[in-house]
Amino acid sequence: MKKIYAALALAGSIALAGAAPAAATTYPAPSPSAAVSDGTVAPGEPFVFSGEGFLPGETVNVSVVPTGGPAAAGGAAGAALSVPSGVIVLAETQALSTTANADGTFAITITINEPGTYLLTATGATSGRTVSATVTVAGGGLANTGGGAATGGLANTGMDPALVGWSLVGAGAVAAGAAAVVVARRRSSAATRP
Repeated sequence: MKKIYAALALAGSIALAGAAPAAATTYPAPSPSAAVSDGTVAPGEPFVFSGEGFLPGETVNVSVVPTGGPAAAGGAAGAALSVPSGVIVLAETQALSTTANADGTFAITITINEPGTYLLTATGATSGRTVSATVTVAGGGLANTGGGAATGGLANTGMDPALVGWSLVGAGAVAAGAAAVVVARRRSSAATRP
């Protein structure tokens, strides 16, 4: 019976020791990326422009540049861009700013009244990191038709290839320990039979 417990303890130790390097790994900060909460909004509908990969507490300068549609061609006389503080400016290239959180992320709510396509660019004042996303302000009441546009590819889910390898080693060790228990029991059972 002691051999069984020893085999199980050894298998468990190998499994836990194999996972330890992955737990102790310090992952790098996320790559700079940005997204908008809605890829297409109606004129006057607020949306959120957010990003990550900046320094904690860093000032993030945001520019809003019309790239297509009526706004890029000069827009209507009443075209306006507004931010949560209530500031209203004409629909042409605009500069806004916000501050990155302690985790290096930012989010700013923007409302654009003029239909068109807009390039939103955020630049870290200290780090110089730059991210961008686009939003379309659709005329005629078309709103909220799709998910956010993002740059930077897929999110990092934290899966480390080394973790997979060590997990397989640990699973193999547990299986070997279980097999050793079965063999030990059969031998013990066969030795006690008359």
